Amino acid sequence: PYHHAVPRNRADVARDVKVDEIVEAARARLVDGGYGALSVAGLARELGLAQAAVYWYFPTKDDLFVAAVERILHDILERKPRRGTTIDRVLWLADRLHEFHDLRMTMRDRARVAEGVARFEADVNALFRVLLINALRDDVDGAEIDDVADAVMALCDGVLLRDLGQRRRRELIRFGFERLVR
Repeated sequence: PYHHAVPRNRADVARDVKVDEIVEAARARLVDGGYGALSVAGLARELGLAQAAVYWYFPTKDDLFVAAVERILHDILERKPRRGTTIDRVLWLADRLHEFHDLRMTMRDRARVAEGVARFEADVNALFRVLLINALRDDVDGAEIDDVADAVMALCDGVLLRDLGQRRRRELIRFGFERLVR
C-alpha cells in the first residue's frame, strides 16, 4: 500500500532551524572555551535572540550542553575507522576518546549535579563500550570480551589522563593491549 508522509508545517521547520542554530553556536563555544564559555545570555546575544527564547528550546544550560556535546560526539564518530587489525581499531577509538577527553571530564563533573547530564554520560559510556567490544571481537574470546573491554577502556582512560603526545599515547595503549590480549 502507498503511504505518504504528512508534510511538516512551517512552525516545525522553523523550530528545527532555530534549534540547529542554537546548538551549533553552543558547539562552537564549547569547542573554543569549554563549559565556562557556554553562557546562555552570551549565546542569545550572539544569535540576536531573547534569553527566554533559548530557554524555550533548552530549559537549562545543561540541556544545551548535552545537545552541543551530542553534536560534537556525532562529528567525531562520523569519521569511520579504516579496516585493519584489532589494535588499529582500538587505537582509532583511543584517538576519538582523546578528541573528546576534555568534554568527557566536563560531562563527568556536570553529571554529579545534573541528572540529564548523568543519563547522557551513561549513554556515551555505553556507546564507547559497544564500539570497543566490536573492535575486539576478532581477537578476544566471547567469554572474556566484557572484562577485556573494561580493561582496555581503563587503559585508554588512564593513558588519556597523562599529558602525552599521540605517538607515546599510542605506544602505551598498544603495549597494554598486547599484554591484555596476547
